Amino acid sequence: MVGRFGCPTGYDHVRHIIDGTGGLQPMAAKKATATTSRRAALRAQQEAQESAKKRRRIIGVIAGVVIIAVVVIAVVLGLNHKSDDVPTTGQITPPSATKDGVYTLNPDKVKGGAPTVTVFQDYQCPACKGAEDVLGKPLNELSAEGKIKLEYHTLTFLDRNLRDDASTRAAMAAAAADVVGKFQAYHDVVYRHQPQEEGAGYTDEQLRKEFASEAGITGSNLTKFQRIYDNKQTEQFVKNGNDKGLQELQKFGTAGTPAFLVNGKSWEGWQDFTQSAPTADKLLQAIKNAH
Repeated sequence: MVGRFGCPTGYDHVRHIIDGTGGLQPMAAKKATATTSRRAALRAQQEAQESAKKRRRIIGVIAGVVIIAVVVIAVVLGLNHKSDDVPTTGQITPPSATKDGVYTLNPDKVKGGAPTVTVFQDYQCPACKGAEDVLGKPLNELSAEGKIKLEYHTLTFLDRNLRDDASTRAAMAAAAADVVGKFQAYHDVVYRHQPQEEGAGYTDEQLRKEFASEAGITGSNLTKFQRIYDNKQTEQFVKNGNDKGLQELQKFGTAGTPAFLVNGKSWEGWQDFTQSAPTADKLLQAIKNAH
C-alpha cells in the first residue's frame, strides 16, 4: 500500500524494515564506515604519539650523552690547565723540594719511624757518581717501599772549581724535570751520562733533549720542561740550594761531596759499600745502626 505521498505504509512498510529492503541499509553502512574511520584515526593518533615518545626518548639519550661528553671535556681541560699551572716567567720552586733545595722522594710512601737519609751531591762530582752507581738502586728501592725518607740536596760548587756552569745547568734541568714529575728519573740519567773527564760538563742539547727523552719526558711535559729550562726559572732555587747546602755541610766539618746524613747527623758508614752494591735490606740495617 502506498500513501498519498508515495511512502510505504502498513505491512509493506514493516516488511521493508524487517527484510532490509527499505531505506535503512545504506544508513547502517554509513555508520559502520564512520566507525572504521574513527578507529583508524585513533590508531594513527596512538601511533603518532608512540613515535613522538620514541623521538623524545632518543633526543633525551642524545642530550644526556652530549652533557656527559661536555662534562668529561671540561674535566680534562681543567686537569690539563691545572697540570700546566706554571708561570711562563719568574722563578719557581719545584713541587718535590723545599725552597732550601731539598728534594724528598716518594713522600707519600714514608712509613712511620722510617729513618731520614739525606744525600748531598754535585752533578759534576765523580765520587758522587761512584756513590750513585753503588747505592742509588738500593736507596731508591728503600724509598719506594717507604722504609726510608730519601732526600737529595744538590750543590753546584764545582762550577767554581772547574770554571764552567755545567753543575748549575744540570741542577736547573733536574729541577725543571721535577715540575713534570720526573726528578728521580732525570737525576739518574744525568749521573749515568756523567763525562769520564772531569770538567767536560754537559751540553744544552743533552740536558734539554737527550736526557729528557731518556727520562721519559715527552709531549706537553717536554714543552713545559724545556720552557722552564730555557727561561732559567729554577736558577734562583738552585742557587739557594747550593748556598744552604754548603752551610749545612760546614756544620759537620765536611767540605766536599758526596756526603750523607742519617736523621740529621753525619753518616760515614756509606763508605763501607763503595766496592760493591749492598742489598736493600743490608743497606737499611746499616742505616738503622748509623747512630
